[in-house]
Amino acid sequence: MAQQTETRWEEADGKLHVEETISPVKAKQGRTGTRILMVLIVALVLAFIVWIPVEIWGKKESADVAPQQPGQQIQSQQSAPTPSPSLQSGNAVPTETPTQPPASNTAPATPKPPAQ
Repeated sequence: MAQQTETRWEEADGKLHVEETISPVKAKQGRTGTRILMVLIVALVLAFIVWIPVEIWGKKESADVAPQQPGQQIQSQQSAPTPSPSLQSGNAVPTETPTQPPASNTAPATPKPPAQ
C-alpha cells in the first residue's frame, strides 16, 4: 500500500504541517520488545530458583511435623464425650458449675414520670 502525505495549516502554531497517512494495521504494531521479554524471562527464572528450594523445605518440614496418618490425627484430636447431667431426686443437676452467678430476684426500677 502506498503511503499518502497530507499537508495542512495548523492555526495553533501558525505553521504548515506535513503528515503521513499509514495503514491502521501498521499503526497498531509496536517494536519488538526484546528488553521486556528478557525482563520477563529473568523474572520467571528467578521465581523458579526461589520456588524449588521452598517446595523441598516445605515437604521436609511437613514430614518432620506430622508423621501421623491423616486418619489417626483426626481420631486423636476428638475430645472425650461430655458427661451427662446426673439425676438427683428426679431433677437434672449440671455436673459443671456455672461461670456466672445466678441473677438476683430484684425487680427492675420503674422510671419516674417526667415533671410538668
